[in-house]
Amino acid sequence: MKRSNWFTSRFEVVNAMLIAVVSLTTAFAVWRTNVMGSNAAEHSHLGLIDAVKKQAFENENYRKVYEEAGFAYQFAVKQAEVEALEASDDPIVQDQAANSRKYLLPNMQLLAQPLATDEKYQNTDGTYDLQKRLADMQSAEESQLDPAASFARADSFFSQERWLVVGSIFLAVSLFWLALAEVSSERIRSWQFTLGLGLYLLGVLWFAGVELIFFFMRRGG
Repeated sequence: MKRSNWFTSRFEVVNAMLIAVVSLTTAFAVWRTNVMGSNAAEHSHLGLIDAVKKQAFENENYRKVYEEAGFAYQFAVKQAEVEALEASDDPIVQDQAANSRKYLLPNMQLLAQPLATDEKYQNTDGTYDLQKRLADMQSAEESQLDPAASFARADSFFSQERWLVVGSIFLAVSLFWLALAEVSSERIRSWQFTLGLGLYLLGVLWFAGVELIFFFMRRGG
């Protein structure tokens, strides 16, 4: 009876210490899971902001390049018209052409540049390479925007959060069985303790494995 009391007393001390350890581990696991959720929400929000910014940049670039293209086509038409007038034998018409070349064409060319002045944007059929102009209009800030990368990182954090929740459940169930062993009879408390300890070790290994897997996944990405 004395030995039984001694064993019971030692068991309760060990079990109480283990419950404290499991409680701290579970608290850390819940905190870490929340951190992953916060990181996921932050990167998702960043991806949305980058997507809006990128679309705004693209819209403005399209507006500007088609405006330039309109001026460039007007300049090309006017230039062809002036060249036709210059070929006339009528001095009045020639004077009109000279005035247009001196005063009108430079101003139109100014509005039409760089499409009307840079040969790299001019196709052989007389049209303009608007895609090349759009690519050149991309600013350094716009090129750094990568919403897809932010969304992919957010998905990674969301996925890690879900897997960490599984580990937290193992730890919580472990805590339940250890607490149950504290108040159960000597006949069944040993297997409850063993089950709780096993679930705790499984939860810790699960948690550590998830952390390592996602660490190397992001490092490799």
